[in-house]
This record gives sequence, C-alpha cells and structure tokens, in this order.
Amino acid sequence: CNYLTEEEYEEIYQKAKEKAIRFNLNPKGETYRLSNQLLTTALLTNVVYPIYKHGEYIIHHTPGKRWDCLYTWDSGFIGLGMNEISPKFAEYIIDTYLSEEDNPDYAFLHHGSPVPVQIYQLYEMIQKADDKAHLLSYYARARLYYRFLAGKIRGSTTAKFKSGLLTTYDYFYSSSGMDDYPAQMAMKRDELRDKAAPVITTAQVIRFGKILSIFAHKLGKSADESEYKDDIKTLTDALNKYSWDNESGYYSYVLHDENYEPTVQYKTEDGENLNKGLDGIYPIIAGVCNEEQSEKIIAHLTDEKEMHSPYGISAVDMTASYYMVNGYWNGNIWFPHQWFIFKSMLDMGRGEIARDIAHMALNIWKREVDSSYYTFEMVNTVTGCGGWFHNFGGLSTPINMWFKAYYCPGTVNVGFDTFIEKYQFNEDYTEAEIVFTYYGDKEKFTLLSVMNEKENYTATLDGKKISIFSDKGQIEIELQSKYKATHTIIIRRK
Repeated sequence: CNYLTEEEYEEIYQKAKEKAIRFNLNPKGETYRLSNQLLTTALLTNVVYPIYKHGEYIIHHTPGKRWDCLYTWDSGFIGLGMNEISPKFAEYIIDTYLSEEDNPDYAFLHHGSPVPVQIYQLYEMIQKADDKAHLLSYYARARLYYRFLAGKIRGSTTAKFKSGLLTTYDYFYSSSGMDDYPAQMAMKRDELRDKAAPVITTAQVIRFGKILSIFAHKLGKSADESEYKDDIKTLTDALNKYSWDNESGYYSYVLHDENYEPTVQYKTEDGENLNKGLDGIYPIIAGVCNEEQSEKIIAHLTDEKEMHSPYGISAVDMTASYYMVNGYWNGNIWFPHQWFIFKSMLDMGRGEIARDIAHMALNIWKREVDSSYYTFEMVNTVTGCGGWFHNFGGLSTPINMWFKAYYCPGTVNVGFDTFIEKYQFNEDYTEAEIVFTYYGDKEKFTLLSVMNEKENYTATLDGKKISIFSDKGQIEIELQSKYKATHTIIIRRK
C-alpha cells in the first residue's frame, strides 16, 4: 500500500477547500456567518447510501444520518435549502420525490407527513433559475402529486368527506409534521382518525393549486387553470363554512360521522378549540382568509402571550389549556412552518412581521449554534435552548434562506403570489433589475432584495419613482395589488 506524504494530503485538502461554498454577504451579516456555515455543512454531509427506491438504489439527502430512510416533507426543506447553495443537488432531490407521469405505482414518493413542500421547492427553483423552461418541464409530475392530494385520481382517499375538506390520515399519523400537536394527539386518543379533517391538508392543496395555476399560465394550459380555480373555490368554501371558529379566531379540525357527513368542530370537553396553534392558522398561508379572519390570525401570531414567544412562533398557542413546555412540537419553536408564515406575510404586505420572524430565528440560532456547534431541530419557547438531534440539516434550512434573504447581495425574495420573471445585478450589487408578475388578490404585497450595504438606494417601477425601506443593503418594497401585469423594478444607488 502506497501512502501519500503529509504535504500531498495537505495539497489535496487545500485544493478541495478552494471549492468550498462561501457566503457572499454584507458586513452586517457577518455575525450570522458561523451558525449558517455549520448548518450548510450539515445539509451537505447528511447523505446516506444506499437507499432503495422503486427498483433502484439512490443516494439520499437525509435530515440526519441516524435516519437512513426517505422523508417527504423534510426532503422538501432540504431541497429548498440546497437550492441556495447547490441548484444541481436541489434538482436531484426534486427529481427523486416527484413521480414520472406514467408511473403506475405512486403519484409521489411518500414517507412521513405528506406536506407537499416539493411544490414550494420547485417554485423557488424556477424563480431563481435562468432556464425556467427546463424546470417547468416538471409541471406534469407536480400536477400528478396535486391530483393525488386533492383526491382526484385513482387510489386516493383524501377527498372522502362530504364536507369537501381533505385528509391524509389514511396514509400517515401526522398531517402536518407536528408529531405531538394537541388536536392530532386528541384525535388519536379518541380514535377519530377516520372522521377528522385537519386544516393544513385543505389549505396546502389550495396553495398548491395556486402555484400550479401560475405554471399552467406560463405553459398556456388554460383548461388546467380553470380546474385549479374551481378546486380552490370549493376548498375555500369548505374551510370557511365548516372549519372557521370565530370565537377563538382559529380554524378547527372538523369531525364527520360514519357516512362522512360533517358534524362538529373538534373541541375539548370545556368547549375550547383544540386547534389553537399552527394548524389553526394555515388558511392565511393558503391566502383565503377575509380581512377579519386575517386580522384575528395575525393577532395570535404577534401576541407575546399567545404564539409570539421571545424566540419565535410557538407551534401551540401558549394560552391554550393543552399547551406544554416539555413536548416535541408542543412547547417548542420549529422553523419550517414559520417559513410558510414568513412568505405569507410578504404576500400580505406585512414586511415588518416577515422581518421579525426571520431575525428572531437567526438570532436564537446564532446564540445556540455558535455556543455548541450543534445544528438543532428546534428551540424551546421558554428557554430558547436548542434541542433534539444535534446534527440536523432538514427542517432547519429556513435559517439559511432567511440569512440570504436579508444579508447576501444578489438575493430577491417574494411571497407565493408573486412570480419573478427574471432578475440581474451589476458586479458590485449597486444596481438591480427585477421583472415580476403578481397573481394574488391582496391590497398590497412585499418584495425583498439585498444590495451592497455601503450605498443608499432609490427605486423605480416601470420608470416611475417609488418609495422603499432601505437598511444597510436590505431593501423592502411595498407594492399595490393593482400591479397585476408584468412590471420592472430598477434599484440604483443614489
């Protein structure tokens, strides 16, 4: 056996180091560099092989190396995080989890909670890509995923309820990824899995349909657009008719009888809504709440006694009788559902709330990770201490996305209702051109961009000057919903 010399090993190391991923960031973001580098390292190195998938062995990016199996919703967030550092790996992940259109065996690769994060991954990939046509070729495969979750293809039981609400409890014990979420735990205790409709499944399918509608519009598939529009109306009507609980200001699990007819909202023996938490606010992420519902939900999310802990948004309303401080999700702060809320606040023109969510997460992540070098699953609502698996790279990836959204020049972020047609920055990030189309129906929405922090900026929309919020290269632009067509923003230094 021929061994290399110490100098030769050092040379190999130095050459590899030159290819390492480095964040291009403004000086203001330096404080978050280490904690984000460690998360990126976990994301890139949490790889297992071989995993068996549909007749072949694959390399799999896992939340952590103790889990050598597939994870549908975790892998969606791994793909979202990977898109920020390696679009090639991100596409490998999306290709792994979306089924071929003619596959007779499955509509999407499923293990764990069937939260369809893959559609958000694909959406983010397309918006950031120059070659959008290539990624839009995944449309038919994403549509197959949608039609299964919407209960519209053979083999799916998600649409069995006559209320019009959807459920995935025939396929997995958790509909949301929140294992010990109170309404879900009570449902299992009371043996109601076959009769209970959570909120998240219906809400996620609505947002899924809205994103696919944008893709269909780009591809000229008007019949598909009409189908999604009809589905969205039907599902929205069902949520607001059966699930909205005006007294608590949350949407509720809905119970059904043995004939699958809707009966009552699921509450405690004392009449308290069992869904005071993240599942109960999900229609705001679907974008289907009216003004009164939206304000009540935002009040929950921003109330420091309810869901707004000092370290992030609690999975469960802290005033609820069933809130715990020592659970897994119950009593803790996780980042993935906060990312959905963050994007929805951009949809609603609430940039200040989006900013607060991102920076609460970045600051507590920095504190815990810089101290321990562990990349945690979550943090506790009371102590802010990180917990559970120490080398996690899955559902914690929103940290990297928020880091880039506010501190890495050349970055553009929008909500789910806005499509970025193209964007480009000059070499020193003192000028940007952003072309976008708005597909939503809110009064206002927010666009984020990151420029060189050494300059001050001004912006125009289609040649007309507009006001912006600017702080050390962080640019927030509030836009009005009248901008329904395609428009161009130019950001320049003053």
